[in-house]
Amino acid sequence: MRRARSPLHLLTGLLFSALAWHCAAGGTPDGSTVGQDATPAGSGPKASGGNGQPTAGTGDPGFILGDPGDAVDSNGNPLNIGSESLCDGNDENGNGIIDDVDKGKDGLCDCLHIGFLGALASDAGNMTGAFESWLNARSDIPVAHIAARDTLTAARLAGLQVIVVGNMAERANAGGYSPAEVAVLTDWVNQGGGLMTLAGYSARENDITPTVQLLAPFGLGYDYKGRGPGVLGTGAPPMIVHGIMDPTHPTLDGIKALGVYNAYPVTGDGDVLVQDQGFVLAEAKTVGQGRVFAFSDEWITQDLLWTGMANRPLTPCQQGCNQCTNQCANCDQQCRDCQKQPCQGGQVVPDGGTCARGCDQGCTSCSTNCQSCQQTCQTCSAAAQDDKLDIPRFWLNTLRWLTPANECQVPIPPEVVF
Repeated sequence: MRRARSPLHLLTGLLFSALAWHCAAGGTPDGSTVGQDATPAGSGPKASGGNGQPTAGTGDPGFILGDPGDAVDSNGNPLNIGSESLCDGNDENGNGIIDDVDKGKDGLCDCLHIGFLGALASDAGNMTGAFESWLNARSDIPVAHIAARDTLTAARLAGLQVIVVGNMAERANAGGYSPAEVAVLTDWVNQGGGLMTLAGYSARENDITPTVQLLAPFGLGYDYKGRGPGVLGTGAPPMIVHGIMDPTHPTLDGIKALGVYNAYPVTGDGDVLVQDQGFVLAEAKTVGQGRVFAFSDEWITQDLLWTGMANRPLTPCQQGCNQCTNQCANCDQQCRDCQKQPCQGGQVVPDGGTCARGCDQGCTSCSTNCQSCQQTCQTCSAAAQDDKLDIPRFWLNTLRWLTPANECQVPIPPEVVF
């Protein structure tokens, strides 16, 4: 997906068609349509649901009950959140949240209506299959695909709760969006929709102009002019950034690092969430009854950031730790074998005593080296924890924050499975 890829990553991947065939119909369990020119009954951005209303500010989890009672935790959130089983627009469990369904307890609401505007994959064809499969496997509602050249209408957006803007090169080639289309998306957000934009995808900086058009009414945008392929593009992708500016923001809960490559800095008056090397990489903002999240990159959809650590190339720290483990195992065996050797000079070992052996010096040296490499391993492993990329958690956090405060909210588990 990114401009100027290294040869290692310029592989022919799964283009967005892998998701589009599953999403184009936009079907729901009851046969209604999502993301097409039809309005599903009982869905769409809402300012509130049940007995609640949207919360103000970015630091709270987004739950407000009409009558806080005994069935809430210390933060006032309902204890039975995520316990419903039907996507029917009702609040069966009476906790003030409509359709809080999470059958798999995986942290993604099964009733969430998500639309992808544009394409996930880039002209470089980088693979996004892991992200697509992970998302589709955790929801009963197929993601709705809105092609970059599709006309934005109120009917097309009706029923969607979250929209993610991806590769907009085709729309840029077609001349961008009309003022009427921009107004449609603006109204959709103001009425309670959640919008996320991703930047990048090619070496042509003007490909992002349609996304900039859509963000402009919200006071957000991207610093892309004269940036070419973007910033933070040194070495092999991704570059690990640690500049989490607001770890209390719901989108960054549990996130210590993110991966980007050739990003476009975010501009505007939103809350700055991520910043690295002087560049703002993410901003969030509440607009009307909705929310907007502008992210500087698209590598959070890439397989390289989604593949489990076991399948990634070992880091120098991991390589060193593996070598240390083998070295210490060999050392232990060497010292055990040494104890079986006869004492020097043929002396008899007294009960409970020891004697000198010719192999003692080698065992001592081996043990010292083992202790040294173990300390080095502990040090680099502790530092490596700050580089851990929990991209699935970042997506769950962000989708949850973008979703209307009293609709489709479910708990995110302590451990998020890839």
